[in-house]
Amino acid sequence: MRSAFFALMLVAADGARAAGPEYNDDPFGDADFKDVPLILEAAHPTRNRGEVSLLFASSVIEKYTRHSGGLLVLEYHFSDTLGLSLSGGYLHGALTNIVTDALGIIGNNVQQCMDDTDPAPPDYCSNINPNVPEYAQITGIDDAAVIWSPLYGKINVVSELDVNMQLYGLLGLGAHGTRDVLATTSASPAGRTDYKLSGGGFGEGGAFNNSKVHLTLGVGVKVFLLRWLALRGEARGLIFRDQFDLDENGTEDGYFAQYWFLNTGLTFTLF
Repeated sequence: MRSAFFALMLVAADGARAAGPEYNDDPFGDADFKDVPLILEAAHPTRNRGEVSLLFASSVIEKYTRHSGGLLVLEYHFSDTLGLSLSGGYLHGALTNIVTDALGIIGNNVQQCMDDTDPAPPDYCSNINPNVPEYAQITGIDDAAVIWSPLYGKINVVSELDVNMQLYGLLGLGAHGTRDVLATTSASPAGRTDYKLSGGGFGEGGAFNNSKVHLTLGVGVKVFLLRWLALRGEARGLIFRDQFDLDENGTEDGYFAQYWFLNTGLTFTLF
């Protein structure tokens, strides 16, 4: 009888070792995150938020002109991800070194004028303006766009500081003004830089002269510093239909001009 009892105890002990210990990963039953949002509390909820932004605009991917200026942006978010953006501003343009240097486009045209000793047409001194696409400078800008804000998140910088940020994209239509800077020289220039530019002063050419309709698109980020203040940065492009004699056959061809800008500044939450 005693032998049978010891044999039963050994079998029970072996069975317990084979089964292994049991652990309860959620002893209090509070680890069910199935219906919990990714961010428990959005400090800056998007829905019904109204904002105004003051942005400094600077051109990027510059070819023959560069721009700097300012934009005023008004936005209202009517859902958690969608809103309407209205913006307006003014840009001041200037020619790049590719155009103005002694070995640049205008300098080469002046040299052609200096080398022209034939009195027969064409008169190279009468027109030394660059004959290149996307030479016009943007002046005034008005845009209306749909803004899509699909991502809102927090970055834990230190244990007691969370940075709230929001990524967005925008797509819309607008109108802008353009102006051309003109270059002139004398009949006998003294050198490649012996020319004058006109029409390039601040405000010259008006805001919406020679206006064109454009497509506007961009992506950006807002980093919230306070409940009513955020840093904002975005890349925005203007794409529009323009005309230029691309194949130099005397007939202007249609093409899509592109101007790209980096806009940075502050966003103020109104409500």
